[in-house]
Amino acid sequence: MKTTTLTLIIAASSQLHAGLIPMAEHVDIRWRWETSGVWTCQAVTKSNGDVAHETPDVSFPLSDKPYIAGNPANSGARLTQPVSAAFAFTGVPVGQPLWTAVQGTPGIGESWPGLENNQNVDTFGSYIPNDTRVLQITARPWIKISLDGYTPPPGTASHFSLWTTSGSTPKVWMSTYDTAVVNDYYYAEGTHTHMNWGFSSPGIHKVRIKASAFIGPGQTNPTGFSAVHTLTFAIGPFAQWQASHFTASELDASAISGPEADPDHDGMKNLVEFAFGFDPKNGAAVPVSTGLGLPKLSLIEESGTFYEVLEYPRRRAAAQLAPLLYLPQFSSDLNWQTNTITTTTTDFPAEMNELNALWEKASSRRPAGPARPARGFGRVAVGFGE
Repeated sequence: MKTTTLTLIIAASSQLHAGLIPMAEHVDIRWRWETSGVWTCQAVTKSNGDVAHETPDVSFPLSDKPYIAGNPANSGARLTQPVSAAFAFTGVPVGQPLWTAVQGTPGIGESWPGLENNQNVDTFGSYIPNDTRVLQITARPWIKISLDGYTPPPGTASHFSLWTTSGSTPKVWMSTYDTAVVNDYYYAEGTHTHMNWGFSSPGIHKVRIKASAFIGPGQTNPTGFSAVHTLTFAIGPFAQWQASHFTASELDASAISGPEADPDHDGMKNLVEFAFGFDPKNGAAVPVSTGLGLPKLSLIEESGTFYEVLEYPRRRAAAQLAPLLYLPQFSSDLNWQTNTITTTTTDFPAEMNELNALWEKASSRRPAGPARPARGFGRVAVGFGE
């Protein structure tokens, strides 16, 4: 066997800020009315004791795997819009996907956000809200969480909704699709609660909320609204990758964090960096792990036939609805061809086993004939598809 290898190396330099902290576990949004007379809000992890983070510093990751009730080890966050008209508030057609941080038991590694308050008793005045969704006959010290705004992924007409379920009937608290919904949610002082957070597409979703209450007695002495806090939901592998590398403000700028952007000026767009295992803020174009990197083109000869071969890492499709697609192409004159190409995949070797959960090794080859070709080119195009 004879082998000729071509390797592409790109060099540059750049240093930018790190990304958001992924809250891929049980996490509560903790609102508090402080003695100083202001509201505070933090994202608090619950798995190994309370660890509090400021909301602009975190993201809430949800996968593109299907939700499997009662099987958290294999469950994801993608549900299917029910047939019942009672779920029309999501803005999703019947039978289409609805990505949800569920009220009940989530999949392992999925964000499970709730609301919490650990105020001292009698911080707030007790009353019965004038809201038919609050089924109370006795007064309680309510905290009201209001939707201040929502930003869908760029280029989409996505929607956000919030609801609770008891049996098969949803109680709708927030909806950016159904304008008749009053976008408020109530929970009581000193309590902890979970609900369904629904989204109609993958991508980066930003939900802006604020809190208010009454100091009392009853519905007197309002606190006024808190500052607005933005919750960043990252749905699907590429959105999670974006959130882990870019700050909240950078996620708002497609020229920095978008798939076509090149913030470290190394000649690779963000989608390429994601596809082959690079850091979009390290312009040295060094892969984040041994075994990852740009495709390598070689020419081999087997049993009298020459083959052009592209070898490259590939993100596993797993059970995603729209995985990243890799399209190998060959050419002798830059007129790219995709015919007669055979692609095989293998796991990484034992010494690189940490890669196998997300990655696989791909080898794409095309027969070039019995004579050694005078020249040859290869590339791998990447993009999303179904």
